[in-house]
Amino acid sequence: MPTQLSHRHHYVPEWYQRRFLHSGATAFNILDLHPKQFRDNRGVVRGTSASILNKGPAAWFFEKNLYSTRVFGTPNDDIETYLFGAIDRKGRRAIDAFLAEDWNTVHKTYWQMFEFLDALRLRTPKGLAFLRAITKSRNHEALLFEMQRLRKMHCLMWAEGAREILSAEDSDAKFIFTDHPVTFFNRHVFPADPAIPPHLDPLQHWQGTQTLFPFDSNRLFVMTHYEWARNPLPKNARKSRTNPRLFDNSMVWYHDTIRNRSLNAEQVREVNYILKTRAKQYVAGVKVDDLFPERQLKTRMWNKLGKFLLPSGYEIAAQVGYTVVGKDDGTFYFQDEFGRRPQSKAEYEVEVARAKRMEARLKRLIREHEAKRAK
Repeated sequence: MPTQLSHRHHYVPEWYQRRFLHSGATAFNILDLHPKQFRDNRGVVRGTSASILNKGPAAWFFEKNLYSTRVFGTPNDDIETYLFGAIDRKGRRAIDAFLAEDWNTVHKTYWQMFEFLDALRLRTPKGLAFLRAITKSRNHEALLFEMQRLRKMHCLMWAEGAREILSAEDSDAKFIFTDHPVTFFNRHVFPADPAIPPHLDPLQHWQGTQTLFPFDSNRLFVMTHYEWARNPLPKNARKSRTNPRLFDNSMVWYHDTIRNRSLNAEQVREVNYILKTRAKQYVAGVKVDDLFPERQLKTRMWNKLGKFLLPSGYEIAAQVGYTVVGKDDGTFYFQDEFGRRPQSKAEYEVEVARAKRMEARLKRLIREHEAKRAK
């Protein structure tokens, strides 16, 4: 008996949407930023559809056959069922472990969290428009192929940057989510910037581009380039970070995410305004007030927003440094905070000599300490 094809393809997974529901709630409010207009036969607008909807996770943030392809003329939903099905399951487990600081699980799943974020960014209608623009895909099947090929393109620079989780636990306002949940934000690249087409965002590798992702209504994940965290000058906002690249086998850390800051209601509203402004059509939250953060903001000047999203220099100092790993076979691995490694044998040998001197010094200090304790 043939397998039943899926036709409702959620570009924002249902399990993720449920993270924004309050206890006991089954639906949230969804704001349509561009409600449908109804015109008469002369083209005069006679009304619009409802701008605020009340829907549950299963009923919205999907499109029919969004990821369907045809193989020799036969409809196929393998991308939705197998590819995104697996990414969503692994991503959910990875996020839960990361938030709970379950390091044994995080050790196995950390990269899967970034793979989920990357897939979530590219699979939305806005993400697909971005892919269509950069790949010049000829048709839907070609576009979906490019999505699969590039679905990990943002992971590396996210993992190499400063990472912080901000809390809204003490705020009456709560984080919303949108139809494009992984948001690029650059305070010095305005949404109407003529250099940025409407369906595109500031480039990830620009120093001033931060990534905002609400884990749920109370926790916001912020990823920032180290250079921007240290020196957030407007002239640097569109400069490339050091050693930008899309794919590499870099060594990253997962235990040092900053987790000690809470936001007030004004700051949460600034975040919601940023998320809302970068959405394509829909934003959602439990409270209607959270869908209209601009009504209570002191300013909507783009370059005045989100200054508090920068991590402190003191906190990121623990996230950076030069990594040296000695292997069992006697060789070494070297990497700086930007993922740069020795580019020649001569450079490698210089680093080996320095590592051996450091190792010898550490061993001497340990011996001296043990000798003092033995007295």
